[in-house]
Amino acid sequence: MRAFFFWERVGGLSLDYPCNPYAGLLARALEKRDIHLELGDYALEQEWLRSHRADHEVLHLNWLHHFYRADDLETTLKRYTRFTENLTFARTPGYRIVWTMHNLYPHERLYPEVDHLARLLVCHLADAVIAHCEHAAGLARRLFYRTGALHVIPHGNFIDAYPNEVSREEARRKLGIPETRFVYLFFGNARTYKGIERLIDTFRKVAGEDATLVLMTRWGLNPAYGKEIEGMAGQDGRIRIFTSSFFQNDEFQVYLNAADVVVLPFVDVLTSGSAITAMSFGKPVILPRLGCLPELADDTMGLLYDPARPGALEEAFVAVRGRDLKAAGGAAFARAQTLDWDGIASRVAEVYNGKR
Repeated sequence: MRAFFFWERVGGLSLDYPCNPYAGLLARALEKRDIHLELGDYALEQEWLRSHRADHEVLHLNWLHHFYRADDLETTLKRYTRFTENLTFARTPGYRIVWTMHNLYPHERLYPEVDHLARLLVCHLADAVIAHCEHAAGLARRLFYRTGALHVIPHGNFIDAYPNEVSREEARRKLGIPETRFVYLFFGNARTYKGIERLIDTFRKVAGEDATLVLMTRWGLNPAYGKEIEGMAGQDGRIRIFTSSFFQNDEFQVYLNAADVVVLPFVDVLTSGSAITAMSFGKPVILPRLGCLPELADDTMGLLYDPARPGALEEAFVAVRGRDLKAAGGAAFARAQTLDWDGIASRVAEVYNGKR
């Protein structure tokens, strides 16, 4: 079986490309089941759909905004209309349409009404919808009226995606961090929904003088926010900011293995590849009780806090230092191991074949 997989606009579907490794890991696991993924064409033109139907059976959608988003409303609506026509047409030659709902809506929303319409459309047309947790499936039912063929299949781990050979001592030497420091780590794109400014504020309020906050961030998606973060960090020598246009896969181990705990204080989130990456490195985590995170981790793996309760993040910052972090990291890694790609691919294959 061959399927078109609509993923990031650049890169590919192997671990050789500098993009989110989710697609490459899924593609590799599906190959073992004689299912071959190819990048889909976001133009989704009807002639393209016709010409490939003889040897492709599935259209697997992921990030819907790539089909219609533009900088102005008029162009966005034109692209959305074209997307509606083409996706509706795709049913005629018999494509099986699958959507994985990685997030509820795009993180940056120029035209929220169009984002909502796109999800209503796909939930109406798709043969199957995949959610990564029960909470997400409930949102698909409530907000997008999806009832049948709604499958909960978890997000897989990143244990095999990133090298993990650098010791804690070597990692800290590379970053210039003394062994005696207690290191909180945030990593990921600098985007407002990730709550980095609150993280910095919390660290400066409650972290001890022996603590270091490491921010491993890309500013490319929101340079202005990156500069704002830099300004907030100010002259606090305990805060270290590392930026890159793209961190290579073998760089992640340096930052993660230098850390005592990973803090991801999302303001809004559904599924978090960053949390799964941290757990794949056996790192304790501090996470808000939002989206799929309470189904991913529990307090044996770090600390989950209520983001609506004032002072909860500050309390977690302090309390984590009294925890058995070795045991928490072991529990986090054990949980990550359960998110194996072979099991996930088996369930995705059943969805592709119409058996689920």
